[in-house]
Amino acid sequence: MNGELCAHEELAVGWAMHSLEPDEEAVVRDHLPTCTTCQRTVRSTQEVLAGIGGAVRQEQPPPRLRARLMEQIEHTPQDVPATHIPRHAAPTPLRPQHSRRTGRVLLAAAAAMAVLAGGGYLGVRVNQLSGEMAASQARTEELNKALTLAADPSTNRAVLRTGAGSGEEVAVVLSNPSSGAVMPMNLKPNDSGHVYVVWGASTKAPVPLAVFDVRAGSTDPQLLAWTADAHKHTTFAVSLEPGRQAPTSPSEVLALGQVTPA
Repeated sequence: MNGELCAHEELAVGWAMHSLEPDEEAVVRDHLPTCTTCQRTVRSTQEVLAGIGGAVRQEQPPPRLRARLMEQIEHTPQDVPATHIPRHAAPTPLRPQHSRRTGRVLLAAAAAMAVLAGGGYLGVRVNQLSGEMAASQARTEELNKALTLAADPSTNRAVLRTGAGSGEEVAVVLSNPSSGAVMPMNLKPNDSGHVYVVWGASTKAPVPLAVFDVRAGSTDPQLLAWTADAHKHTTFAVSLEPGRQAPTSPSEVLALGQVTPA
């Protein structure tokens, strides 16, 4: 069979990944010693998996990302593609596959496509997963910095309230000479055509200091682009503005607050 296609090649990928059902393992165990094509496929799969293991840093995904991933796996029906069998090949019949596959079998199918197609798909997917993991790690680092800022006794804190500072609490501004952060509490999520602006309101005319976005369901603190001049303000305000940049003056102040004495 050297140089020829083999109807068992996809099963050979599953064999290399230890993801076959017992009856499939029996088929490959009997078939593999006589087929150089499947032997080559097993070696290629093992090389691809070894490359992935060495190239991607192992990180524990955030619980929400893990839960979403597992839900996607559990609720995605997997159709079994029809396999073209050459006339000269007569593989041993296998029992029908379940319409729902386990996570290991889903991964085996993806690896099979990658190996049989030269690894292109798997390389793209690995890059996507690496990008998602890098974004998650960057977000975790940002949260840690913001929480460190909040825990610093020297950090100024200003609770912003509606109604000229006497109404509902909507956000907290944290400030020190080198960094700042905002903790949204009751601010509505903004769309891509709007941005929230933090204003320094200690001067006669409000000064735009930083911009930030509010995501649906998130109250996580967000770091702000901050300066020593921004830290000099003892009163802060927030507004929602059209576009993606701060204007020279606020269109409407949503909330206002003064720094709380230590």
